[in-house]
Amino acid sequence: MKARVLSVEEVLSEYVLSSEDEFLEKAEKWSLPKDNKGKYKTEVLDKYFSKKTKHSYESVIIAVSNQKGGEGKTTVSICLAEALAKAGKKVLLLDWDAQANITQLYVGQADKSVFHSLGYKEESKVDISEIIVNLAPGLDLVPSSIHLANFTTPYERDDFDLLKEALLPIRSSYEYIIIDCPPSLGLILENALIAADLVLVPIQTRAFSVQGLKDLHGTIEKIRKKANPGLGLLGAVLNQYEDSRALSGLAETVRKYFPVFDSVVYRREAIPQSQAKRKLLSEYDPKAMQMFSTLAEEVMRRANGKKI
Repeated sequence: MKARVLSVEEVLSEYVLSSEDEFLEKAEKWSLPKDNKGKYKTEVLDKYFSKKTKHSYESVIIAVSNQKGGEGKTTVSICLAEALAKAGKKVLLLDWDAQANITQLYVGQADKSVFHSLGYKEESKVDISEIIVNLAPGLDLVPSSIHLANFTTPYERDDFDLLKEALLPIRSSYEYIIIDCPPSLGLILENALIAADLVLVPIQTRAFSVQGLKDLHGTIEKIRKKANPGLGLLGAVLNQYEDSRALSGLAETVRKYFPVFDSVVYRREAIPQSQAKRKLLSEYDPKAMQMFSTLAEEVMRRANGKKI
């Protein structure tokens, strides 16, 4: 069997190491050989480092996205991540929005955020594992900050892969990674779609926009063709749903662009109330949380089937 060679990011993903700096320091100290592309042979690495075995997962990264604002992306991201954790899964919630609403709700002001893990414009990178905050058993958060608003213009060709690269060292630590995307198109969203395996689209039934879905679908197809051919369409979730009479026609319109979930998120006052009190929904109103538990079950079924 031909020996495998790994980049630094791949080394961090497969071996027990706390950070890139730790690995590079040890590699230099021990004079570990590398090829002309800066990659290391696994047969050498195996002699010096332990492979990740315990709590090592084949994670699924889900981008929660809709370019139209007010669709409930942040609420769906939070509650879906919470429901998956309640189902016994190891979950990472990534606040990928410069408004940092999730971060403000549960952490407050973050000194270091996901932006500082990107290495944008050749700035020094903070290992993403160093900024992760635990929210509940099985549920961690990568905080955001206003700094992410600077991440709008590609500086180098590789800037479209910066989030994907930042997540590589921790992918195997989680079963699901949920990315709360901003309501816009551009470099930030494209980074999320390149890093993701699947896309979930929340749609508020009282503020429905076909044009927004068409634009998002076009962006996804562009990413599939150019950068991430394996990106799948997990489906659209009808959110803050009230009127059953509108469901059939709305779902049919949405199906022109995305599969539609059977699970529906109904409008419940407990949801904004829990956020106002900075509490997770399961702590504030377990009954309201049941909607998201049902959604999480369907997400797991669809993710296992890799909906496209």
